[in-house]
Amino acid sequence: MERHSSPQRFILTGGPGSGKSTLLEALRQSGYRCYEEVSRRLIREQMSRGTGILPWENMADFAELAVRSMYRQHEESSDSSGICFFDRGIPDVFGYLGYYGLPVPSHYLTMFDSCSYQPEVFLLPPWKEIFVQDRERPQSYDESEALSLWLKAAYTSLGFNVIELPRCSLQERVELVTSVTG
Repeated sequence: MERHSSPQRFILTGGPGSGKSTLLEALRQSGYRCYEEVSRRLIREQMSRGTGILPWENMADFAELAVRSMYRQHEESSDSSGICFFDRGIPDVFGYLGYYGLPVPSHYLTMFDSCSYQPEVFLLPPWKEIFVQDRERPQSYDESEALSLWLKAAYTSLGFNVIELPRCSLQERVELVTSVTG
């Protein structure tokens, strides 16, 4: 799979509460361009509007919002150069749809095919000691574990090299990621 371009777009993935946002912020503080998870923003927006378009209530409609927002985010990164990081990528939507027993619409694959991500994806595994539920993340730890497996399968099926980060200090995670990205 050849998905090299400028900028070099790397994805952080994993189930809810695995430390992705914390790692992303540390990478940002290290000087990298970083793109926050669109799902949390969408969840806040949908909750404030009272639409019921939430992943745990209406995954199909939420997935549509998420994949379009991720696609726009990818497009916004086109004027970047060098290495940048995304808290989730379009294939995350594929993993979530699989978890919920829903098919991946063909236009999602078309959108994904027009995006360029680096072949290495960083999977942050479930980590009970740092896992926290909140209004925007009501999934249980067990659900986070199951989602992590679906996410790994989605990325693997698309030809990505999934690099599972160990449960270690934030600084060690930053060093592991940057040793791969250069």
